[in-house]
Amino acid sequence: MLALWVLAALQSGPAPDVTARVDRTHVTAGDDLLLTIRARTRSAAPVTVALPALTGFTVVGSREVTEVTLEALGGPVRTTTRELELRAQRPGALVIGAVRVEQGGRRVMTAALTVTVDSASTGLATAVSPIARRLIDAATPPTPGEQAEHVALSVLLPGDSVLVGQQLDVIAVAWFPRELRVRLRRAPILTLQTPEGVWSYPGAAPSEVAASRLVRGRWLDLFIAHEAVFPLAPGRIVIPPATVEYAVPASFSFFSREDRYSLRSDTVPVQVLPLPGARSMVGDPPAVAQGLTLDLRLDPPTGRVGEPIAVTATLSGVGNVALWREPVIGWPPGFRSYAGETGTRIEARNGRIAGAKTFHYLVMPDSVGSFQLPAVRYPYYDLAAGDAAAATLAPRPLMVAAGLEPRAARALPPLERGRGPVWTDELAHDLVPWGWLVLLVGPPLLAWLWRRRRPAPPIRVAAPAPGPLSRIGRAERQFHALLASHVPDAEARDGDGLGRALRAAGVESAVADHVMRLRDRLRATRYGPRAPGDAAQLAAELEQVLRVLGGDPARTRRRVSVLIVAAAACGSLGALARPAAAQALSAEALYEAGALRAAADSFAARAGAEPRAPAHWYNLGATLYRAGADGKATAAWAIAARLAPRDDTVRRARELLPPPDAPSEPLLLVGVATPGEWALVAALLWVALWIVAAGGRRRVVLGSVALLTAAVVGLAAREALRRGRPVAIVVHPATSVRVAPYGSASAAATVEAGAALLVDRAFGGWLEVHRQDGVRGWVLATEVTRL
Repeated sequence: MLALWVLAALQSGPAPDVTARVDRTHVTAGDDLLLTIRARTRSAAPVTVALPALTGFTVVGSREVTEVTLEALGGPVRTTTRELELRAQRPGALVIGAVRVEQGGRRVMTAALTVTVDSASTGLATAVSPIARRLIDAATPPTPGEQAEHVALSVLLPGDSVLVGQQLDVIAVAWFPRELRVRLRRAPILTLQTPEGVWSYPGAAPSEVAASRLVRGRWLDLFIAHEAVFPLAPGRIVIPPATVEYAVPASFSFFSREDRYSLRSDTVPVQVLPLPGARSMVGDPPAVAQGLTLDLRLDPPTGRVGEPIAVTATLSGVGNVALWREPVIGWPPGFRSYAGETGTRIEARNGRIAGAKTFHYLVMPDSVGSFQLPAVRYPYYDLAAGDAAAATLAPRPLMVAAGLEPRAARALPPLERGRGPVWTDELAHDLVPWGWLVLLVGPPLLAWLWRRRRPAPPIRVAAPAPGPLSRIGRAERQFHALLASHVPDAEARDGDGLGRALRAAGVESAVADHVMRLRDRLRATRYGPRAPGDAAQLAAELEQVLRVLGGDPARTRRRVSVLIVAAAACGSLGALARPAAAQALSAEALYEAGALRAAADSFAARAGAEPRAPAHWYNLGATLYRAGADGKATAAWAIAARLAPRDDTVRRARELLPPPDAPSEPLLLVGVATPGEWALVAALLWVALWIVAAGGRRRVVLGSVALLTAAVVGLAAREALRRGRPVAIVVHPATSVRVAPYGSASAAATVEAGAALLVDRAFGGWLEVHRQDGVRGWVLATEVTRL
C-alpha cells in the first residue's frame, strides 16, 4: 500500500502553477479588456479551468492554447493558456472572482481581480450629452401629489416619430424629492431596457445627481439613464418600461433597516417612418448618415507584380457606423483583391453617434503597366439635407513595376502549339443529333431487310458434281440473281407479272419488257428445241441486259472505287475549308516575354472561340500557373484533361497542382476516354452486333457482342454523369465558405485555391455549395470557376 501511495504521488506531481491577470484595470463602460489565465504543470493529467461569474462583463471572444516545452532538468512542461476578451457593460468597481484550476485531484485558486469601470458609454460622452440636457430642461415636472410622497419616473423622447436609421435618444428620468434623496445611503439603480427592432448604444448613467429643478418651491433631484437607438425597419416600435430601485432607511440610525422600493414607467410607442424617396433607390437600402466622407489609401502608392498592396478604405461621418456597408471598389483587370479585417471607431459629436469604419484589403497585381483605379461612389441618405447623396472618390493612377518572378521555385510547363480539337470528340459532337439517330435505327432496320430479302436455303439433294459452266450458263445464273435482287417474290418472277414488278422496282418499261422476253426465250432455249446460233445470240443479249441493270461485277467494283475516291476528295476539301486551329503566335510571344496578363487574355479568347480544343485550355492554365493564379490554372487544366484525357502533357501539368485536399480528388477525376469516344466505340459494336445478327451467327457470338456493347454504353453513361455534376473550383486562396449569402456572415469553413465543390443553387451573386466532408455554405460566384 505504501508503494502504491508513493507511485500515485509521483505520477500526480506538484500542483500546477496558475496565474490570472488582466491587461487593464481601469477602463470605461463599453471598452474591452483581456483576461489571461495560465496554468503551468509537469503532470500529464488533464487540466480543468473553471471560470468565475463575470458579473458586469460580456465575453466577446476566447482562445485556448496548450504548449509543451522540454527543460534540461525537469523534463516536459505543459502550459495551458486561456484568453478571454471581455467587454465592460456597466460602471463601477467590478470584481472578477477567483479562477479555479483542477488537475489530478489537486485544486488551485487564484486571487480575485478588481477592474474599475468609469461611467462612459460606447459612443456617448461620460457626462450628460447636450441632447439629453435639452430634453431634461424641457421635461414637464411631476404633479405636486406625486412629488410629495413618491418618486416619479418618466421616459423622455425627442418626438413620437423617427426615420429609419435616424438616431433616437431615449432618456429615463427619476425625480427624487431632495428630502428623500439625502436620506439614501446609496444611489438609486435606474434601468432602461432596449426595445426590439433597433440597434442600440448605451449612454451615460451617472451615479450622481444629473440635474436639479425647483418646482413650486421644492427642490427635485434628477437621476437619468440615457440610450441612443437606431430603428432598423419602418413600422412601430415600443419603448419598454424603465425601472428605478432604491432603498430608504426606516430611521435616522445608521444601523436601521432599509425599506426597498421599485418603480416602473409606462411603455411609449414610436412610429418609424421610411426614408423619403427610398423606393426610388435601386438595390439594398442605403446607409443613413450625415456629412459622410470616403477616403482610400494605398501602401505603397506604387506596386510590383506579385507583391501585395495594402489598401484601406475609410468611411467617416455621423450616424450608425456599425451598419455602414462596404464600399464597392472596381479593381483594374489583372488585380486580385483579398478582403481583410474591418475596424469600427465610435465617438460622440455634440451628442450624436459618429465615428469611422475602416475596410482593409490586400491587392495583388499580376501585370506590368500603368493602371487607373476607377471612381468610387458610395450612396447614402443624408439626414441633414433630407435627400439621397453620395460620397465619391475621383479616379487615380497606379503604376505597377516588374516583380521578381520565382522561376527557380517551380517548374514552368511548355506551351502546346498547333493542336486543334480531338478528332474523335469532334466526330461525336458533329453526329448530334441525326447521325446518332441513324446509327441507332439504321443497323437493325438494314439487318431486318437483309434477313427478309435473303432467299431460303435450297434443299440439298445428292447430285453429280456439276461441270464447268458455259457462257450462256454463267449469263443465265447472273440473270436469275439479278431478277431476284429486283423482284424478291418468286411467284412474280416466274409469272406474267414480272414486267409490272420490274417497273415497280424502278426499271424502265422498255427494259422491263425486254427482260421478260429474254426470260421466256431462255426457258424455250433450255427446255425446247434450240436453233443453231441461238445460244450465242441469247448470251450476248443477257450480258447486255446485265450491264444495263448493273449486274456486271467488274462494273460494280469500278463504281465502288469511284465512290471511295470521291468521298476521300470531299474529306480533303472539308479539311482545307475548316479554319486553322492555331492562331497567330502573338500569345506565345507574350508568354515568352513575360506579359502574362495579355497572354492569358489571348489564350482565353482562343478557348472561347474553340472551346473543344484542349491545347487552348492547357496554354491558358500554363500562363495562369506561371502568374501564380493556381486556382484558375487548376480549372483550365481540368477542362483540358476532360477534352484530352490521355494527353501526357496535360497529365504532367496537372501533377504540378495536385488537389489541395482529399475530398477534391474524386470531383476532379477524369476517365480514360471522353463520353463521345465511349459512344463511338459503342456505335461500332452496335453495328457489329446487327451484322452478326443478320449473318445468322451462333447465339454465343451474338450474346458476347451484345454484352460488350452494353458494357461500353455503361462506361459512356458513367463518364457523362461524372462530367454532368455541377463542379466548381475555388480560384482564390483561403476562401471562406459562409453560413449565409452575405459578406458579414460568419465563415463555416475555409478552402484553398484549387479545391473542388459541388454547386447546389445560385442566389444573386452567391452560390450554395457542399462537399462530402461536411463543407456546406455559400461562396461568391467570383471566387469560384464552374466547369
